[in-house]
Amino acid sequence: MADGRFPNFKSFAEFWAEGEWAPFVQTLHPGNNSPHTLAVLDQPAGAFPDPPIPEFNIQLLKKINSRVKITLEGTELDASPAPGAIFVAPADTEMNYELDAPHQVVALAINREAMDRFREQADFDLPRDFGKLHEQMFYDPIVEALIMRMLEQAMMEHPTSDLFLDQATNTILTSLLCRSGTLETDQNATGPLTDRDIAKVARIVEERLEDNLNIADLARVTSLSDWHFARAFKQATGLSPHQFVLRRRIARAKDLLQHTSFPLAQVAVASGFSSQSHMTDVFRQKAGATPGKYRAQTSAKS
Repeated sequence: MADGRFPNFKSFAEFWAEGEWAPFVQTLHPGNNSPHTLAVLDQPAGAFPDPPIPEFNIQLLKKINSRVKITLEGTELDASPAPGAIFVAPADTEMNYELDAPHQVVALAINREAMDRFREQADFDLPRDFGKLHEQMFYDPIVEALIMRMLEQAMMEHPTSDLFLDQATNTILTSLLCRSGTLETDQNATGPLTDRDIAKVARIVEERLEDNLNIADLARVTSLSDWHFARAFKQATGLSPHQFVLRRRIARAKDLLQHTSFPLAQVAVASGFSSQSHMTDVFRQKAGATPGKYRAQTSAKS
């Protein structure tokens, strides 16, 4: 989703290795094919942009003694944080910030597949990357300690490192989820969704199934906030919005597997899964077979 001002970086690993920040990167753990990228950046004073990359970005300010001005998603933060301050940026969001003095940042980028898996494990619909959490800086000793421990573990490249990184990532996301819940102050309508609302949501899901749909996309067609929409939708349908979207993706994948010869990777993309492996995991759990086995079984019957 990069625009003309930025090269088409697909990940923060690429941006930190090859982008304009590369000279400031002291440590980089790209994670190869893992969902986590970690970096330590020693940056001078000045103004710096982050391109809109499809990854959730958590930044921990470790060494800082200056004013920080951050703008993203129509929000402006202007603060003089102490070391240990944390801020987050939603995926696909351009972020600009200015600092009056040199500083050190430890950054953790989490890709879409890891976020999807967290949603499924938690069985909880997240407002777009934890709702309004990006509108503040905050201090969380647990998240800070986990990020630093992840960095240490990643540099060790021990056989258990990937397992630790996965578990630590989920713990961090759970902590952020708990924190974001305290930010919801919208007391607007919490009544049930109408049949018309549900029909609108279903139509949006079908039309945009290949996209990275989030709660904000679906809530937008109703009069409810993200959080209230998720609760009202489950009350009306018996399914969370995420479960509803997953069911439609499974249904489309089944149709494509049965009636086309598309490769599995192409079926995954056309059905809205973040990868073939993600589709395989969900398909096995929901349909009781892998996509390949399902295709073989349905072909044998026809």
